[in-house]
Amino acid sequence: MGNALECIENPQALTAVVNDPQRHTDSTRVLKVLSHSVDSKHIRVLIATGTHCFTEEKMSDFELQLIHDLPIEEIQWHHSQDNEMAPVGHNGWKAHPWLVGDRPVLGIGSVEPHYFAGFTGVHKTLTIGCASYTDVESNHALALLPGSRPRCLAGNPVFEGISQMLSDLAAMQCISGVNLVQVGNTIIAAAGGTPLSVLNAVVPTAQSVFVQEVAVPADAIILETFGPLGQSFYQADKAIMNNQWAVRNRGVIVLSAPCENGIGQDHFVRLLEQAPTAAAARDIVSRRGYRLGDHKALGIRELTDPDCRAVKVFAVSQGLTEADTVALGITRAISVDQALAVAKIDPAHHLVYRILDAANLCVLPKD
Repeated sequence: MGNALECIENPQALTAVVNDPQRHTDSTRVLKVLSHSVDSKHIRVLIATGTHCFTEEKMSDFELQLIHDLPIEEIQWHHSQDNEMAPVGHNGWKAHPWLVGDRPVLGIGSVEPHYFAGFTGVHKTLTIGCASYTDVESNHALALLPGSRPRCLAGNPVFEGISQMLSDLAAMQCISGVNLVQVGNTIIAAAGGTPLSVLNAVVPTAQSVFVQEVAVPADAIILETFGPLGQSFYQADKAIMNNQWAVRNRGVIVLSAPCENGIGQDHFVRLLEQAPTAAAARDIVSRRGYRLGDHKALGIRELTDPDCRAVKVFAVSQGLTEADTVALGITRAISVDQALAVAKIDPAHHLVYRILDAANLCVLPKD
């Protein structure tokens, strides 16, 4: 934390930017430590939502947990389609006004593999988390390009786009960050400083904690995900995309996630409904241009299309209806065992990997 504050001259008042409820980042603990150096009555908190939306009840509950007993000056939630966005640089992107206000900014992030941005972290919290819908869409369109893979930063167009956004911001604002590596509620590592330096500082730890290599792809993988990333298919899909290379072509994926909020943000489902094949999906995106969420639909189609990887995907989830899974192009199952039986996978004779916390963990075959 001290290293983060060293980037800020006379931090008597501060804007802290934190992740929203869909990331399991212990921002509360960092805010408590921060309050030892900056009077919490002069800390305002911006919740970086990206394009996520929440109910009033969810927002209120999260705020109570976040600030705990700290007398925080003010809290605001970022809204990506707000009309009051502020420009970042002359020809750059647009962000929540607090990001470019008269106070220095300290972001709080957590680092895990991300299926197209390489890794999450405070660099993403301070940019994608606070950007306009149009700017998020422009960045996420780069997920369709080669190099946008989990744990890949060098040559990753999504990460390079975020880095440019961060550079634009740093040119006009004093910014710093804290990155955590967490397993559940346990903080394994933490670093403070400039946003990219704290990413580099903890990536080796995140690699050792969240990335595992296997000798060969499995016949089937069982993906278990829970917590914030298991609340909807929109989030739990990260478990599939993070680990899809751990299963062979024509293999089986079983996703076990509660998905109590159903599909969640479902704009990507429109493309799935229009395009029964990966080729059709690519053609639609090519003709009409990328829309936010298209990368998710294309990822599902390329994974399951018989002319592509032909992987059979099952969902074991009380929150997804039969209609939901039909729309997603996957199969609903009442249990993991039933899904494996339907797929004719016998763990006694087939290679099966069970991956816990799969939306954060990333299993890859050795190069």
